[in-house]
Amino acid sequence: TKTHIMATSLSQTPPHPSSTLVNISDDADLRLIRVLAPATSSPSNFETECTTAIQGGDAAKLLRSVISNGAVAGLLEDEFSLDEAVSAFSLLTVYLDRVGDASVEKELCAALAESVGKIEVAGDDETALVKREKQSAMIAALFNLRSDAVEKVRLLAQIIDLADATALIQGQDRGVSPLADMLDVATLKASLALWGSEIPDEELRALYQAIVRGMDRVLALLSKDASGDKTKLKKVKAANECKQKYVLFVLATYTEESQLDNTSAKYAEEASIGAIRDPINLFSSQRQLTSLPAVVALQKSKPALHDLLKIFMDGKLQDYRDFTSMPDKNSVFATFNLDESECAKNMCLLSLVSLAAEHEEIPYSVIASTLEIKDEEVEQWVITGVSSGLMEAKMDQLRKVVLVERCVVRQFGTNEWAALKVRLDAWKTNVRGVLDALKNSGNLSVQ
Repeated sequence: TKTHIMATSLSQTPPHPSSTLVNISDDADLRLIRVLAPATSSPSNFETECTTAIQGGDAAKLLRSVISNGAVAGLLEDEFSLDEAVSAFSLLTVYLDRVGDASVEKELCAALAESVGKIEVAGDDETALVKREKQSAMIAALFNLRSDAVEKVRLLAQIIDLADATALIQGQDRGVSPLADMLDVATLKASLALWGSEIPDEELRALYQAIVRGMDRVLALLSKDASGDKTKLKKVKAANECKQKYVLFVLATYTEESQLDNTSAKYAEEASIGAIRDPINLFSSQRQLTSLPAVVALQKSKPALHDLLKIFMDGKLQDYRDFTSMPDKNSVFATFNLDESECAKNMCLLSLVSLAAEHEEIPYSVIASTLEIKDEEVEQWVITGVSSGLMEAKMDQLRKVVLVERCVVRQFGTNEWAALKVRLDAWKTNVRGVLDALKNSGNLSVQ
């Protein structure tokens, strides 16, 4: 099967339209209209209407005519190659700069993109895939020519929704797919900053939701892949992590309780399930999950799920055991398709992390008791904890203690700030003692 990847690369700054597009010939405008006319219901009327707009220098009227007549649909037909379709569409987008009224220009930009995106393409055969690739590439061309931050965010969301799932696959080498590269969180955040002005939360929310939908399509595609691809597991893991990150970003756009709706509830549930299934790989990103208004609201709508999430955020294994022993709570695993044995393993690891955050030296016996394991299993669990990246420690096998060198803190609240203050005060006292000793040593040398 041919892999379809969006041919038009996404750039962060709008390039100048190619002179080969703008100045094909003296009558380039009219030739473009003749190319678009056959897709309309009345080609002759369309040509007359557009010719009048061109002769009158009315770019807005020309664009409205193209949009209202659905003229761009013809560019998806087999007679036009991908490059030809994108070139013709790029020439059309140049008229946006000739509108003269900023608000009308933005309105027409959105309408032009929508006129491409709303074209229905049925089927999953080669022809349908090529047509969708053209749609995505045409809007990408518009994206590259626009500089307004909100416009670029909206256009990028449309590109993602139209793109073939293969163009969104994460976990590949950079350069394989420009669109997949752009969805990397660091890359997208840098692009958003580069585009400038403040972008409203609702616009960012729509973009993040498009990315989540895209990752769902990627995961569905990978689940059907029976090709024996050795990188499949890596791609699945990358897609799940990407999806969870953007689900969290969606939830972060709901800053007030009054904004909450059925959509926010859906994403809060999805984020909670994701955090319970994999509390380790996205530990830092998920640490403040329970403070988000949409997740707080789960206390009323999905109390058992919320209680379990709280345990995974700051509870220990005993809290988890108490939860699973309650009949009215235990059903949460089947309801939300959670693997109880995997949950127990993750809670053991998180409990070890909590122990390491509380003590600099931990006897093997304390770890065995806390994790409900045999003494001979302690070292393997410590190795697992270190491998997770959540802690750094050494084992003194003679003394049977674990020496903690570094450890993340699962929740950082008032108690943690107080503990940090004690440590900093002790550090200041130690440093002051060293400085005083050095000063006295210097005085002795002078004498």
